[in-house]
Amino acid sequence: MGPGSGSPVGEGDMQRTRMVVLAAVVAGLLAGCGSLVPQHAETPPPWKVNASVEVTTAAPDAGGPLSFRNCPTLAEAAAAIPILVGGPEANAVPFKTMVLQCVYTFDELDVQGRPATVDILVFDAAAEGAHLWDSVRTDPGFPNPSEIGGLADVGFATGVSGQYDLWVVQGVYGFHMYHLRRGGIALDQMVALARAMLTGLERPPR
Repeated sequence: MGPGSGSPVGEGDMQRTRMVVLAAVVAGLLAGCGSLVPQHAETPPPWKVNASVEVTTAAPDAGGPLSFRNCPTLAEAAAAIPILVGGPEANAVPFKTMVLQCVYTFDELDVQGRPATVDILVFDAAAEGAHLWDSVRTDPGFPNPSEIGGLADVGFATGVSGQYDLWVVQGVYGFHMYHLRRGGIALDQMVALARAMLTGLERPPR
């Protein structure tokens, strides 16, 4: 499947709407297990959706179950999406149910003038298991859910041509993958990166 097309204004509006809904979905996930992770008022959360913040590469001994080694390498990511040029920028400092963030960059800007990225947010799915993303399937902010057979215990895509989100659960981890590239990314390339992420999650973190 090829990249999506459409007017720049339409794509910008769609991406902004999607990021607002994404923020709500992620916030809902993180709210469930807040008491499980000690929080420090002087330390901001190690992630922000579509925000202009510096993402630092976490040390392997960040205290969580995963490390930056669990992110696909740039070579692995570029084998899936060849136009990727940077990454991974990783954060493995646990924040409630989020345990890892892997970010890769394109040599172009998104609709808001910032570097376009592919983001992979990894969550602890031990409690919810295969039901981790059930609410997404009926969320109007993420239309057209379609199954991706053979990818994982749970694997489906939402969105329209070129502008896909992927939702995956395998074992005790689940992740959400999305991108901010105006020109779109083919679904088969997103699925290939998801497979690389699943391989990465099987690597020893240290």
